[in-house]
Amino acid sequence: MLPFEVTESGVLIIRLRADLDIAGRAAAAWEIDGSLAAHRSAPLVLELSDGPVSDAAVSTVIRAHRMCRYADVPLGVVAADPETRRSLAAAAVRGALDVYDGRSQALAALSAPVAVAA
Repeated sequence: MLPFEVTESGVLIIRLRADLDIAGRAAAAWEIDGSLAAHRSAPLVLELSDGPVSDAAVSTVIRAHRMCRYADVPLGVVAADPETRRSLAAAAVRGALDVYDGRSQALAALSAPVAVAA
């Protein structure tokens, strides 16, 4: 089970291992999908653990990105490693993927009030 928490502002944070393997990819995506369903409309932060990012972890993040776009849920990804941030940004073919180097940056971006057009 993926560790998660919900902040006071309602942002869902899920920790994802950067070295996720192929066998764990489907289970991780399934858990993320279930968490999105349980916390409807809550912004999501995927926080990658330190270390080199595996192809399976990149695939899982991109899959979560598609899920969030479909559900109209804001997503931010936290990756401390600069190479990991570049890999994730490059892998997000359709639509930008917001990748941050720290949790506080992601939370600030996702907790900011959304401007409503008049």
